[in-house]
Amino acid sequence: METLAGKFAEFFCGVKYEDLPEEVVDHAKKYILDLIGVTIGGLSMPFPKMVIDYLMTLGGKPEATLMGSPPGTKLPAIHAAFGNGVCGHALDMDDGYRYGGVHPSVPTIPAAIAAGEVNQADGKALILATVLGSEIVNRLAKAMNPSHLNRGFHTTGTLGPFGATVAAGKIYGLNEDRMTKALGLAGLQGAGLLEILNDGAMAKPIHPGKAAMAGIISVELAQRGAHGPVSVFEGEKGFFKAMADEVNQESLTDGLGETYLIGEQYIKLHAACRHVHPAIDAMLQLKQDNRLSVSDIESVYIETYPTALAFCGGKDQPKSAEAAKFSLPYSVALAAYYDDAGMNRFCKETVENPDIQELSSRIKASSGEKWEKHFPHIRGASLKITTKGGEEYSIDVDLPKGEPENPATHDDLINKFKSNAAGMDKGKCDALISVIMDLENHSVKDLTTYFSIE
Repeated sequence: METLAGKFAEFFCGVKYEDLPEEVVDHAKKYILDLIGVTIGGLSMPFPKMVIDYLMTLGGKPEATLMGSPPGTKLPAIHAAFGNGVCGHALDMDDGYRYGGVHPSVPTIPAAIAAGEVNQADGKALILATVLGSEIVNRLAKAMNPSHLNRGFHTTGTLGPFGATVAAGKIYGLNEDRMTKALGLAGLQGAGLLEILNDGAMAKPIHPGKAAMAGIISVELAQRGAHGPVSVFEGEKGFFKAMADEVNQESLTDGLGETYLIGEQYIKLHAACRHVHPAIDAMLQLKQDNRLSVSDIESVYIETYPTALAFCGGKDQPKSAEAAKFSLPYSVALAAYYDDAGMNRFCKETVENPDIQELSSRIKASSGEKWEKHFPHIRGASLKITTKGGEEYSIDVDLPKGEPENPATHDDLINKFKSNAAGMDKGKCDALISVIMDLENHSVKDLTTYFSIE
């Protein structure tokens, strides 16, 4: 019986680097650069510090590099993948795919890099693994959502193991049979609950970290002859029936190999949940266009799509930086106050800032029919500012900056990287950027040489 895992394995095992269009290679390098930048930035966050501290006490076989570890230090590949996956999601600035409600790179790339170190892979292998790992995550997420999300699952954690497994399996050189069985093993490890947004948000990055780790485990065990259920997706007690009420079967393989979905991913330019980005962009644009200061603002009204309110529409003042990232009113108030919403803005001091808290209380949000009707093709917001003098200024933002239709520029990407890596030696930072942008002519080792942050 032909299974979906088997179909995927046949395709992924057959693709070569030379088959990738030039623009797809460029997309992969862009997302590798972006993820490594936000991973460096994530090292300063409390939860990654806890994870790194724990992993460094374990020791073990020296295989792969954990970001932020002392120079020359290597850990077991499963630990490096886990730690780097955690650090990569801590800022909430890693890329995503709006049609799937998922962050494809953060479980995929850490697993691919760890696998690349184990197998002494070159940069072309890492690029290919990134493209293919993102492909399966995006296809599954697009097919299973919004049902999967509506049931309370965090897609990055649940589907991330499949991307990490394909990426690592490609670098390990698994054949079709073993790749199929590795996907079965990956499906046994998918986990992630959105209750994390209501309590314990600090630990949200554990989802992609465990997903990246699951990819290495699945491949290593499959290589040794283990296998999970080959009907892991469509089986009577498989992934689809257990985790979604509706699955769009056609989108799973439609156009597979003709169009790579990595080209449809977005870059985040604000360190908050993607659902608040349209309103942040709107606030910054209105202030700039009308030369408004934060002291001019009397009230703000936002209309957006229901999913944004479901994730970020809470009316309580956030008590932590992590909660602030998922508060639409607070994120917009913070952006109005500082004229940006970068990684350094979401911290204890800003959460406790009485001026931002007070402005946040004067920001109201509701669902708008226009935005609900066109979601997820358009994920936007309308924002109206009423000034203390009684003037009104309004704007619509269909898609936040960073989407393929409203792309971030090369300078945006480089500036974001350098901002996130501000604690890194400038020469080392520039050298790391150079290696990634020319990755096809380098090795994975050339890349991870720069992972130790002194």
